[in-house]
Amino acid sequence: MIRQFLLSMLILSTFAGCSILMNNGEFSDRERDLRAGNVPSSMHQEWAEADRCTKCHMIWSWEHGYYSNWDRYGFISDYWKSSPYAYKDPYRLGAQNNSLIEFYFTDWWNGPWLDSQPDMNPPMRLDGYERVNDGTAQPDDFEGKVIIVDQSGKGDARSIQEGVDLAGPGAIVFVRPGTYHESVRLTHGICLWGQDAHTTIIDPDLTDHAIIAANNCDISGFTFTGTGMNYKDYTFSAGVYTLDCDSTLVVRGNIFDSNAVYGVLVESSRIGGTPVDPWERYISMDNALDNIQYTSMPNPRIIGNTFYMIGERAVYAIHAAPEVVNNVFIGNVKTVGMTQHSRPYIHHNVFYRNNVTINANRSMPVVCNNIMLDNYWGQRIVEGSRPYFHDNITWNSPYYKEFAENGERIAYKPLPGNGEYSIAPGFVDPDGGDFLLKQDSPLSQMMSQDMVYGLIEARGVQLPPVFACKRSYAEEFNNRSVQNDEIVAAVMQRNERINNISATYEISYRSYLDVAYTPDGDQVFPRISKEPVDGIDYQVSRWIMSGEKRYKQYSATIYEGARAVSDSGTIVFDGKQIHALSGRYTDICRTYDDPDEVGEHVFRENPGGLYLDYDQYLNGAIGAGGTFFFGYLKILGGKFSDDRVTVNGHECIVVEYPHLGTDQIFRFYLDPEICYLPRRIDHYFERELYRRIDGYEYRTIDGISVPVRAVITDFVVKGELTGSVAGVCTMQANDIVINDESIVFPSVALQE
Repeated sequence: MIRQFLLSMLILSTFAGCSILMNNGEFSDRERDLRAGNVPSSMHQEWAEADRCTKCHMIWSWEHGYYSNWDRYGFISDYWKSSPYAYKDPYRLGAQNNSLIEFYFTDWWNGPWLDSQPDMNPPMRLDGYERVNDGTAQPDDFEGKVIIVDQSGKGDARSIQEGVDLAGPGAIVFVRPGTYHESVRLTHGICLWGQDAHTTIIDPDLTDHAIIAANNCDISGFTFTGTGMNYKDYTFSAGVYTLDCDSTLVVRGNIFDSNAVYGVLVESSRIGGTPVDPWERYISMDNALDNIQYTSMPNPRIIGNTFYMIGERAVYAIHAAPEVVNNVFIGNVKTVGMTQHSRPYIHHNVFYRNNVTINANRSMPVVCNNIMLDNYWGQRIVEGSRPYFHDNITWNSPYYKEFAENGERIAYKPLPGNGEYSIAPGFVDPDGGDFLLKQDSPLSQMMSQDMVYGLIEARGVQLPPVFACKRSYAEEFNNRSVQNDEIVAAVMQRNERINNISATYEISYRSYLDVAYTPDGDQVFPRISKEPVDGIDYQVSRWIMSGEKRYKQYSATIYEGARAVSDSGTIVFDGKQIHALSGRYTDICRTYDDPDEVGEHVFRENPGGLYLDYDQYLNGAIGAGGTFFFGYLKILGGKFSDDRVTVNGHECIVVEYPHLGTDQIFRFYLDPEICYLPRRIDHYFERELYRRIDGYEYRTIDGISVPVRAVITDFVVKGELTGSVAGVCTMQANDIVINDESIVFPSVALQE
């Protein structure tokens, strides 16, 4: 129902009819140009000048079909499109196409693959690989054919690839210490053994994967670094890339250090072949929610490695089921990720000072017997996944399904049972890389022969190399700081004092941006008008409680030039569903489920998640399409300026967060005198001022300041019109009740 409603809204907003009030001749010339294909440059040219971080996010989206990013309502995160000239308000039917509707408002992830239940205690295969690699082995310790690789010329080969080419199935390629700037392609049945994981380094200098693996191979004793994104040809590379490799491939006893995208990438070939050409690999928005067909379910074993400072996924499974065991993950942005119906077995690992420990997207992992300590976002379970968590130790590492827009984590209940034990593990020296337990660890009493948490110490079982956690990519990514934590704690304490709040308010929006849209939702042919081209006036009452139900009444007038259409109605939320009792929404859908908990937020009364909400201003929102400033501080932290800036006579702290590289920057001007509420918020896109929220006015009740007025001004950021005002939105609250105490003040005329 929701999908039908929103799609109906979008159908009305395509380029052939950009507004609710049709003007048959206004866009005729532009429509002819669109139909003739006379549109601006392609998406590749459009984003060619983006900074490196933005390009990486862009290619990640294309490669893996991830288009959600931080803005769940499709603001400007769809990199397959051209970047917008300016914001066009989503209350209006002329807004850009929302590509995320199906992701957030349908059950696209359901399917027969979810019907079968995994074995929650599958067999563990930790030993049987001859000796472990502890850095003490020499070539004479091995039987059979041994090829020695030595850069000084004292071996059989100077490069690793030369050594592999000399070897055959069953041979050992023993690599002396040194830094090898090459990409190595293994063949079937080779044991590739680095003498010392700390000093035997493979660095391909971003040209390709460090190792391209094969079946019946044992890869051990290396540091892999220098992989990530090649900005010349828009390709990703991994420390170890495994395509269609089964459990005879073992990756153990290695260090993955500062790989920008992947540590180990485990992937199945697509039916019909996985394209070699990167442009052919990309998943278009039209197919992003489809299930790609694969040939197999690769299941290599990843045992006893240390992953440090990895940017995207330390281990990433694409339609794969690797066993990930006895590893240490420290300081990474993302650790074990999966997509496309993957079923990895993740057990007896340690996760410390990472951003996300488990990132599951439409997958069914089994996650057990791990220890998760001081991870910032914790375990993230994306819609479309059915993971099985049991018997893990979690301390200061939350698990959740999604972020609410105020930065709160929406909790996910692990299965089966509680799934998690909240206990401080008591490691010997986690920052120094020693993740063995102290003698007085509270976990000692829980350990038994049949139940071990964290790393397994046993004969023939590979332990990860000890590696100090001197930095944390997660902390740097999240801009963690004492000042940020203090502000977040103060705002949380303030918010806890608000038991209930409601408001009568009105919103006025006028757009000066006259723009057409391609069928894909790209903005084309922009023009700035001296008079408003469209807009909306919107008024809404406070919630009226009636038993378990809440009622709201709204009225709206939608403008196109001098013409207007009026609408009014009543919305009721019964705790589970939103019902449109009257108004134009009843013509589209009368009742629908509330998957995003729209009704749980007391100021959201419109079906479809349309944001005409006072709580956006209450929490200092970016606006209708974004996350609260407080949510940003909680989720992503911020960079604090040493200087104070005066805004409308108030001295403010300035906090900046680069959203996606430098192409999106948010700058918050927070007033300590009113518990760090904003006096101004600036949003920069493509290095130009894209949106400014200011004109804040606050009232205080029960010692709590709340906004009663704010103004949003949108600007053009591209082309000759850069800097022009594209639209203005004003909010005015007329009646607020907080903790059952009321602020009533005269209505102030809204400014266009």
